[in-house]
Amino acid sequence: MSPATDPNPNPQRAARARLRLNQALAVRGLPPSLATLATGRVYAVYASRSPARDALFWKTAANALLTPVNVLSTRAPGHIASALKQHGLDIDTPNIVHPRSNVCALKLSPTRDGCDLLMEALQGMSDQCASPASPFLIEGVAACFAWDNREKLLRQGAALADWCATTRHTVLMVMLPPLVEQGQGFLPLTDFQVQFAGAAQLVHVQGEYRWEVAFWRDHLDATAANESIPLRFSATDQHLVVSTESTTTPGMLAPDEGEVIVAHDVVARERTVPKGWRDLPNNESVVAEASHAIAATVILHYGIQENLATIAKQVNFLRRQCGKALKILIREDNVSIRYEHVLLTLGANAIIPRSTPLAQVQVTVDGVQGQLYSRPVPDDYRAALSAAMRDSTTGYVPAQRFIDLVREAVERSRPIRLPNVLLRLPLEPDVASLDALRACRIRRTGDLCTAAGDSLYVFFFACYVDDATKAMSRVFARPLAELFRGELRCGDRDAIAAMLDALQKEIAELPAPDYTGLIEPLLAEAPLGDASAPAEARMEVPTSTAPTPGELGDWSAGTSPDQSGASTAVLRPTPQRTRLPMKARV
Repeated sequence: MSPATDPNPNPQRAARARLRLNQALAVRGLPPSLATLATGRVYAVYASRSPARDALFWKTAANALLTPVNVLSTRAPGHIASALKQHGLDIDTPNIVHPRSNVCALKLSPTRDGCDLLMEALQGMSDQCASPASPFLIEGVAACFAWDNREKLLRQGAALADWCATTRHTVLMVMLPPLVEQGQGFLPLTDFQVQFAGAAQLVHVQGEYRWEVAFWRDHLDATAANESIPLRFSATDQHLVVSTESTTTPGMLAPDEGEVIVAHDVVARERTVPKGWRDLPNNESVVAEASHAIAATVILHYGIQENLATIAKQVNFLRRQCGKALKILIREDNVSIRYEHVLLTLGANAIIPRSTPLAQVQVTVDGVQGQLYSRPVPDDYRAALSAAMRDSTTGYVPAQRFIDLVREAVERSRPIRLPNVLLRLPLEPDVASLDALRACRIRRTGDLCTAAGDSLYVFFFACYVDDATKAMSRVFARPLAELFRGELRCGDRDAIAAMLDALQKEIAELPAPDYTGLIEPLLAEAPLGDASAPAEARMEVPTSTAPTPGELGDWSAGTSPDQSGASTAVLRPTPQRTRLPMKARV
């Protein structure tokens, strides 16, 4: 009869199989050379408190408790039982653990040397209750070692290694030394772990957990070194698994990746809220709740009452606080975000356009799962907003000032790659420059126009090239075909600079007329960053002061160029005599 069909398998073989459970780390897919614990050796794993560390240690402990093993932790007894239960083992259930296994809470004394206390605890358990050569799985004992005293630390590491070699007990320590917490890696710990059989670090890099191995000796004394392995969480039991390209079912970046946290206004007009979505009162509540998340999905609301500077601050805070695995979405409501590039630079994964049905929102949420935010995150959201701030000058300016202002705006936008568009619009032969300028009714601060030679030049700040057509249809009071023979559109920095250089050369040879006194100034468009003010207060006359973060306009708010926004008009400038150059006919 084959062993596979033998109803009475060899008890020694079964015992050896169970014994292997307490001599391997609970990481699925990890090669044996990086997971096996050799008898009578010390292994150190450095990791901060995280779901990954809990899964590594407590899942390893839960598996090992089916065999003779000793688990020690500096947590309270109730927390130890809770952690084991969370990872699949309820130690309060009768006969659930091996009768020769031990689970203990290690209480450190401020008046005793921590390493001496730890060694006494190990020796006491070895003498009284631990099975011979059984492993010790120890968590949270970083305070037992003298990390700031190199000579003492060396002696402590050597003493622990000698004890394991003498007693044949294997020790696995999972802890966070101050040196590792400060980002100094393995090198300062070389003396401490010189006699250990393995040292590895569980790190959180670019939004994913990785198993970084300095060196690791298995039970065959084979050594692996300098390994870096990406890890994921199983979607079924929160087990750590190795992530590979050949994996058919990719795991989660963190156990909370399936959570979706939304502000109430995001779903206020929907009939039902998708199952599993957590509906919180407002953006502030969402930010507070998500500040401890790792890979959850957050959906913030952007509507007529939201301030762009506030939501920019919230996005940047969440990205810097939670890392690159967190998914941050912003759903537009009633108004569109003209400065979506700023929010994407500050940490948002995507902007959900207004009028997007809920079913498509769910598709977007599903689409960002497993993604890592890849852009560099600015340290200060104010700097990014300042780069997006436009000069408050609006509408017509003389040609030389137009060149200077556009160059400043493009350079200011460069750090966050804010899009801008510069257009050269050749006039029809029978259209005068002054008539075309009067038909150009720019209201949005930062958008400019000028005239030189036979063309009009229009600059749209924070505008994509594809949106320039919509922008022109809004600012010109007459059909474009009546005014212009065509257009030359520039959207990248080099092309804009080349057009400005050509314009500079042209006005140097033939100065362009100044139409300032002949064009009626318009009231500036309402800044939609703070829409809580009454309607009559949302219109302002352009001033020379720089706008605040709340004064960011929006193309898609529905304000038409000829829409009157206030009952009082600005005073018309006193007419001045000027020579009107005749347009050359060709």
